[in-house]
Amino acid sequence: MITPPKDPLNILPYNLRMSVKYDEVNEYWEKQNIPYVTRVEAEKAVRKLMVKFGKPRFAPPSIKYNMTRYRSVKNVWYKTYVCLSGNPKSPNKGWRDIVHLISHKVYRYRHGFARNNQNGFKPHSIQQAELELEMVKYVVNQGWLNGVLKPKVVILSKDEKRNKKLEHYQKLISKWQTKLKLANTFIRKYNKKVKYLNKQ
Repeated sequence: MITPPKDPLNILPYNLRMSVKYDEVNEYWEKQNIPYVTRVEAEKAVRKLMVKFGKPRFAPPSIKYNMTRYRSVKNVWYKTYVCLSGNPKSPNKGWRDIVHLISHKVYRYRHGFARNNQNGFKPHSIQQAELELEMVKYVVNQGWLNGVLKPKVVILSKDEKRNKKLEHYQKLISKWQTKLKLANTFIRKYNKKVKYLNKQ
């Protein structure tokens, strides 16, 4: 029986092997044409990444729900997610920062929201680097860097703009007519009460 050759990386110290994995993440990013990212794109990306990678089947039995259900990560937001100027390839802002920070939150979720050094948990590891690389590839393959998450801009004609305004005003009229009917109902009700009390 022929023994398959061993992975040469396995003979290296753990920290060096981990460094190699993180280098793979950075090298993959460097090959991409990374654009600026708007707040709308960032908000969608953060949620979609949590939904995709933060499922209970990846986590310990103590975790019952998708990570977006937990308060500690539900409203996560960082100013560095939005990148509209400077170098969009910077690892500390924009797309790279979104994936990096969310990958760490997903990794912690998959370990039962463990704290640093709790039961041997470390925020940086080979497994975390592999998860981050998987998430980077997902972002690229989904076309997010090509503007897929941008809101669709609809250019309306002059007539379409006019009709849209008319529709909006008609809805407002209907809304206030309903409120007027309700107000008149209460006015009649309280007038009756006033008349009744005045007779006593």
